[in-house]
Amino acid sequence: MPRPKQAGLEYRRYELPADFPLLALTGDHWRISPVPSPNLHIHNCMEIGICHSDSGTMLFNDAPVHFEAGYVSCIARDVPHVTWSSPGKESLWSYLFIDPEALVESGVFSQFPRPRHSSGFASDCHLMLSPDQAPWAAPLVKAILREMDEKPRGYIACAHALCVALITQMLRLYSESDDMPLRETALRQLIPALNFISKNYMQDFSPEMLAELCRLSPTHFRRLFKEQIGVNPLAFLHQTRIEKSCTLLRSTSQSISKISDAVGYASLSCFNRHFLEIMGCSPSAWRKQNAARGRAVLAREGWLRPETSEALIAANNRRATGK
Repeated sequence: MPRPKQAGLEYRRYELPADFPLLALTGDHWRISPVPSPNLHIHNCMEIGICHSDSGTMLFNDAPVHFEAGYVSCIARDVPHVTWSSPGKESLWSYLFIDPEALVESGVFSQFPRPRHSSGFASDCHLMLSPDQAPWAAPLVKAILREMDEKPRGYIACAHALCVALITQMLRLYSESDDMPLRETALRQLIPALNFISKNYMQDFSPEMLAELCRLSPTHFRRLFKEQIGVNPLAFLHQTRIEKSCTLLRSTSQSISKISDAVGYASLSCFNRHFLEIMGCSPSAWRKQNAARGRAVLAREGWLRPETSEALIAANNRRATGK
């Protein structure tokens, strides 16, 4: 099925656990529709996926790549992509979202020269690995998923070791890659600012400084940010801080006052106000409701499940009609 032209772009942010930056998404509901989404998307972390059944297409910018059962994808945080299944099929996938630079010592990365066009493995790697090309990939990914799903004694240490092996093997392929560089897009222009906010959300900084990082004028930066992200830079910063605070509220026993300080708010009243605006309840109420769930917080709950064919058809119709 041909993909609609003039696709949009989305920025999807996953909040990885601070103590072990890996999030596993599995289950029989992760079936990918044969209807292409009108939008490509990027993440704030690396996505590693494994196809369990059927076949389809993954698009890296304008380059379509075929996949089948047993294929493994490795997509860096800044790579626009989208996936759809073959006509009449719904391929089943599982996913790992990881921070490779936090999981693997920096010395490992320095052993592998990056391609001349590349900005780095964690930023622009985009691989689709068949069982013939990389027979180690699917067994390693399945082993990590099994550890994260079953959580036997010592599972974090085991999953960490398996991740180091997987990433190292992928680094070998990436360093030999002759893929063409990814084309520039409006959203990719904002990546320096998005990455800076992700790492420095607890600090105070101006939109002008973010614009300078992106080599854009402040006026153009603000307009582009609102168009691509959906909110202005300051609102996005508050969303990031509140999402980080949710992780701390769920996974630690720190006081709400200390969490407020940790995510960058000068006063507890300011933190409480923004938390209520974004989450719809107070921090203490949210902690009571979510402390026992034991899962990472996503920027949008909808990303816990793939989009349905009905929703994608409606989105494509809206784009086609301009409504």
